[in-house]
Amino acid sequence: MPRLRRALLICAWVCQTVGAQTTGATLFETHCSACHQPDGSGTVGLAPSIKGDHWKALSKDRQYLLSVLTKGLSGRIEVNGQVFIGNMPSFSAQLDDAALAILAQHVRTLQGHAQQGDAYSSEEVSVVRQLAGGPPQTRQRRQALLSGN
Repeated sequence: MPRLRRALLICAWVCQTVGAQTTGATLFETHCSACHQPDGSGTVGLAPSIKGDHWKALSKDRQYLLSVLTKGLSGRIEVNGQVFIGNMPSFSAQLDDAALAILAQHVRTLQGHAQQGDAYSSEEVSVVRQLAGGPPQTRQRRQALLSGN
């Protein structure tokens, strides 16, 4: 009986830990907030804000955010008048499609766009994950979107 009780307690703890990892806020806290801050405001000289008017243009391409998360982003970018030269890693190796969809939706929530359009799906993430590209191509896509091309 004590073994069964211990096993049930361990199972409950593991299930709770795994479940906690599936919320957008928890995923963002774990994988993004060290650089982008818990509210998405960014860190001067390190990581740009994930909020702002530039996201209105970037959000016109629904796959752009998913590309950043699955492919990464590198090189020179300008956000709200600040220049950033760096490398944001891809999270494809750490997170599955469902977790990336949840994370992307949380980013949209931080940006104030959560109610615009459907929530991201794991199927959408899977499609973007399979596309060719990497951090430099994501930056090129960003530049095209911001220039209106």
